[in-house]
Amino acid sequence: MIWLDGQLVEAEHAKVSVFDRGFLYGDGLFETLPVYDGMPFLLDEHLRRLQDGARTLRYLDPPSEQHWRTAAAAVIGACKEPSSTLRLWMSRGRSAGLSCSGAHRPTWVAACLPARTYEAQVHEQGTTLFASERIHPLPDQAPTACKHANYLGSILAFDEAQTHAADEALLCNARGQVCEGAYSNLFFVLDGELITPPLSEGPLAGIARACVLSLAAALGLRHAERPLAYTRLGDAEEAFMTNSLIGLAPIRRVVDTRGTVAEWAPGPITRRLGAAYADLVRKRTGAAWPPVHRPSHTTQRS
Repeated sequence: MIWLDGQLVEAEHAKVSVFDRGFLYGDGLFETLPVYDGMPFLLDEHLRRLQDGARTLRYLDPPSEQHWRTAAAAVIGACKEPSSTLRLWMSRGRSAGLSCSGAHRPTWVAACLPARTYEAQVHEQGTTLFASERIHPLPDQAPTACKHANYLGSILAFDEAQTHAADEALLCNARGQVCEGAYSNLFFVLDGELITPPLSEGPLAGIARACVLSLAAALGLRHAERPLAYTRLGDAEEAFMTNSLIGLAPIRRVVDTRGTVAEWAPGPITRRLGAAYADLVRKRTGAAWPPVHRPSHTTQRS
């Protein structure tokens, strides 16, 4: 079932106009979050970011947080699986041409998609990032802190990373500072201090990012939002990535077209924060984290 503009409809009957600005121009916002045992994790934080994004993009009369809560409860209730992925998205609505003046009513949608699970090695051993040569915009060039639907730069960077057998892309801005991944925020440990690029360098204001910073503070870890030049990646002692679905996963190495830039093993700060994240998921939802897909023992390699 899909929640479309205020009501539940069967998926095959959920239709959006070809004149919708989300389809025409990527003029939209979205949130994606895990549902563990019927409980959406960090829903309040996602809804606040969605509302902040609507204000930033100057949407007229967007759905309220309560409207979104009703939509989320409806699709979770209609979902047959206890764990799923909740996706909330909206566009400015229908209008002709680039002018926003004709769009008076946003299109808004909620749906429960299949739960995202990961191979055990993702959280146990880590991921590989490919450093893209694409330049990530700065906040004065695009609304980078919002989770807006104009995702083409990230899509192309991720596709490029996959062609190099990497799990994720790494993007830098025009200053040569590490910014973020195609679908994740990035953290590094440098001289014993946990650092992540500040929003002034262009990363998304990630929900899992904010959660990890809060956990670091609660654990008494030294941490800061601080720029990190790409040329200093090799100086880092640990690295990990975050997003709402993967939670927190170590980064094993960064590669570029010339070869390996940096390599790490999951370190003590990464493991400590991972344990704290697991505790938070369990306290909020009662579920075990991470959600791991383990291949069957009967599977044979050819």
